[in-house]
Amino acid sequence: MPPRRPRTATAAAPRRGGGLTLTRLVLAAIALLVLAWFIGKRPPAMDPPATAATPDAPDAAAVAAPRPQAQVVRGEKSTTLAEIGEARMTLHDQGTALRVEGGVGRTFASELARWLDAAPSVRRIDITSGGGYAITGLEAARIVRRNNLTVRVHGYCASICVALWAAASQRQMEPDAVIGLHQRNAQCDALPSPEREECHYQDQFATEHDSSYRAWLQAAGFNQHLLDLQARTASEDIAVLGAPLLWDNGVEFSVVDRDGTRLGRAEVERRLAARSAGH
Repeated sequence: MPPRRPRTATAAAPRRGGGLTLTRLVLAAIALLVLAWFIGKRPPAMDPPATAATPDAPDAAAVAAPRPQAQVVRGEKSTTLAEIGEARMTLHDQGTALRVEGGVGRTFASELARWLDAAPSVRRIDITSGGGYAITGLEAARIVRRNNLTVRVHGYCASICVALWAAASQRQMEPDAVIGLHQRNAQCDALPSPEREECHYQDQFATEHDSSYRAWLQAAGFNQHLLDLQARTASEDIAVLGAPLLWDNGVEFSVVDRDGTRLGRAEVERRLAARSAGH
């Protein structure tokens, strides 16, 4: 295998991002039940679905059929500053994959670079993360892109974690995994005055995160509907998207099972239907 380019991680003072609390992750897992739509059930009231191109002569059944929609799990604004813990990173699959479980903390990017330098055989990251700090997350996304890595979502990948997935050379997710989108969270309201007012003022000019994050999503095929969904979902909420909905909105990725076997859409929907019926 040819040697890979050296990996570096630029140190930076991270901006606080929107990580998910344990309670919200449990709610997000519950939101998987919305995928029961694929066996003929209607979902609860949610955000408007993506608009599909209208064919010249649509048949009546196609017009009448509802489109799948994102489940938005509602949260509450935090009144205290959230300290994001560091993810646990371990090698598996004979050293060809790095399993990442936990938050995108302050040292996430530098730790990722250190692991990749120590294990040059790693070609894939298997991740479960509710997100974390924006600056370290964006730097980690650049590391993923520089090293031409595959990123596979196991369980869930939300907030700034989605940037890592979007930046991958190949994006994968397990059939019951979900992606979570919402606005950036600077946590200004959790600060005392006058720091709170200064934070709000500075946050008006913090456009680098928003433009970089949006660029990663666009490069992965996220359409305007999903970009708008991310932009309008409050930082304390989370818009949960499974594989079928991501496919419907143009995102480029594949679904694989635990041993890496690629699954077609029909098989994915069959498994999701069986999971919903089991609940």
